[in-house]
Amino acid sequence: MGAYLARLGGFVVVREIAFHALVSLLALGIAFSLPTVASYVLYEWWPRVAASSRLLLATELAFAATLLVLFHFARVAWDGVRLMYLTEVAALVHVLDDTPARWRRRPRPPASAREALFLSVTGFHTFASQEAPFHELANRAYEVRAMLLNPFSEGARERIRSLADPAEAQELYVEEIGASIAHLAALARAGRRVRLKLYDQAPFWSIVVAGEQAWVRYCHDGYPMKSQPDYVFALRRDKPTQGLFPPFCMYALRQWDDPALAEYDFASDELVWRDAAGTETRREPFPGPLPPAPAGRPIRPPPAGSPRPSR
Repeated sequence: MGAYLARLGGFVVVREIAFHALVSLLALGIAFSLPTVASYVLYEWWPRVAASSRLLLATELAFAATLLVLFHFARVAWDGVRLMYLTEVAALVHVLDDTPARWRRRPRPPASAREALFLSVTGFHTFASQEAPFHELANRAYEVRAMLLNPFSEGARERIRSLADPAEAQELYVEEIGASIAHLAALARAGRRVRLKLYDQAPFWSIVVAGEQAWVRYCHDGYPMKSQPDYVFALRRDKPTQGLFPPFCMYALRQWDDPALAEYDFASDELVWRDAAGTETRREPFPGPLPPAPAGRPIRPPPAGSPRPSR
């Protein structure tokens, strides 16, 4: 439990300390008031109950209701402890959706990291749009690796056919992926180390790995991505081999290392295939035109003398 609280930040630790202090003060108050309460029940209240059948019935009902509430709260507390244990074992830090009531309490994604790895569908609502949750992360990371769905592939057509309006979805996918490619190209021109690969299969996961956290969203057939919640997993420093952060991180890395994926060349707008050793095997023009990206804020180059990550 200590590792779980450490991942949530100092405010939660302070809140836990304040809660335990409040419970301790309440226990002391109950302990010192017990003699007075017992004297009142034995010498004043109970003689009245013994003389009135209606008061006796009311007392029994009140006592039964009190026990019911106490047992209910005991079960809720037990379920909460069990749920905390399960989330700690799974290294689950947050479960987030896009409902307005919960968006206000949504924790901020990391604004900067040495490396950022994106496995997304279009990438527009992940990092390309100015309102995207990982927009600042993509702009400030020293190295950005992104995998996007090829909008002209069979996997994209399979995904689009499952949506409510395939014709509109096809146009939207091309526009959003084009905006994401243009944004990554702008990052590369600003001096960032940016690489982009396109995959052809229908999307299954949307994963963002930055630092010691992985943001995971399931790509459910027939439903837009915004309808699915985000699951945030963190590295367990005390037990780094446990939890769901390592498998999701390794899944994204293995997808990136797949030689079947084509890399996008920002200089020539071509798709480049390489073998496992990194040797170029073939290159082809991108299969279709992409619309220009909407104008956004200028991207600042990395500061002079900043460390450069290795490939």
